[in-house]
Amino acid sequence: MTRSRILVTGSRDWMDQPFIEYILATWRRHYPDAVLVHGDCRGADRMAGEIWSHWGLPVEAHPADWGTHGHAAGPRRNQRMVTLGADICLAFLTPSSRGTRHCAQLAEAAGIPVYRYVPEESP
Repeated sequence: MTRSRILVTGSRDWMDQPFIEYILATWRRHYPDAVLVHGDCRGADRMAGEIWSHWGLPVEAHPADWGTHGHAAGPRRNQRMVTLGADICLAFLTPSSRGTRHCAQLAEAAGIPVYRYVPEESP
């Protein structure tokens, strides 16, 4: 049996770790043994990976190879993660999240359901 996969893509500027933990805990009920796949960027990606790993669950990080691919490294990494497949994609977006939007669009085009989350605004 193939293990479920949850793809996380998120802003480097994402700061709300408790929110990510809440969202991951919610999805963990549906995918209790899933591998969490992320792009290994600071912010949402690494937060999600650390939380998932803390729960004793497998994490698959895909850092972009900026040295080899330059500006194309992020998009190439996003395509690689999507091509490897996922059951769902969780996108943690901020206004500056170009790479996150790109990865979410690739996932949708590949038929992967995408769930978008934005930070709550302060009153």
